Amino acid sequence: MPIVTWDGSLAVGHEMIDQHHEHLVELLNRTYDEFCDRKSRQSLEAVLDELIDYATYHFAQEEVLMAQVEFPATEEHVGEHAFFIRRIGEIQKEFLSGTGAISLEIITFLKDWLVNHISQKDTQLGDYANARQGKPVIIDLD
Repeated sequence: MPIVTWDGSLAVGHEMIDQHHEHLVELLNRTYDEFCDRKSRQSLEAVLDELIDYATYHFAQEEVLMAQVEFPATEEHVGEHAFFIRRIGEIQKEFLSGTGAISLEIITFLKDWLVNHISQKDTQLGDYANARQGKPVIIDLD
C-alpha cells in the first residue's frame, strides 16, 4: 500500500518536474513497502540509496531549470534542497553505521517533506518556468 499516491494533485504542470516527482514518489513508496514488509537490511539500504541518488539528480535538474528561467526564489528553493539532502544523508549515515534505523517516523518525515515541497515550492517553480518557457502563439492568417 503506497504512503503517497501520485495523482493530479501533486502535478505542477511542468513535464520534466512532474516526471521526476512521479519517480520520487515511486521510490518513497518502495522504501515504505520495504519497511512494512520487513525486508532485509540490504534491500532497504539499496532502495534508500536509490532514493537519495535520484533526489540529488532531480534537485540538480531543477536548479538548472531555475537558472535557465531566472527563477527569483532560487536561493530559498536551493536551500530547501540542501536541507533535504543533508537530512537524508544523516539518516543514511546513521542507518549504515547501525546507530539508527529506518522507522515510520523517518518515512513520514520524507513523505511530508516531499509532498509539502512539491505542493508549495515546486508548484511556484513549475508555474514560473512554464510562463517563461511558454511558446509564443503564432496566428496564421493565410
